[in-house]
Amino acid sequence: MLESFMRLPKSTPPANHRHVQQGDLPSGQIYTLDPVPKSRLAGCILAVLLSAWMLAVPIALIDRLKDAPGPGTAVLTGGIIAFALVTAGLGGFRFFNARDVRKRLSGALIAALAAAVTAAAVSAFLPRYGLLLAVPAAVAGVPALILLIRDARRPSAR
Repeated sequence: MLESFMRLPKSTPPANHRHVQQGDLPSGQIYTLDPVPKSRLAGCILAVLLSAWMLAVPIALIDRLKDAPGPGTAVLTGGIIAFALVTAGLGGFRFFNARDVRKRLSGALIAALAAAVTAAAVSAFLPRYGLLLAVPAAVAGVPALILLIRDARRPSAR
């Protein structure tokens, strides 16, 4: 019983296992992360918003689209949904990993967004869609493409 109350003092851990606080380091050893470019974040947000709209419109028009004659509307709707899903996935991943400077990731997002904008522009020629996808693609998709292309051309991107 007496042994449980007596505690031996803990020895200090070796220097390489101690928790080092930032205040313990000289200013030359403190590493600060570079800020994330706001254009990259804005481009990712616009891409995700556009893809969310592109997913919502075919779902809202499902009754009108199932009665459309010919396979063209079905193929375009499938393409719109596929491009919107890919754009949303890559845009969200790029947003949450904004410090990642891999050029392939930026290129994949730009290609998916360009395909989504193209599919939205083509949908304007179908009377079932009208301008429901073309206008948001022009308002949000084109500026997102411009922002992401400028960001990919920065010298900091590898």
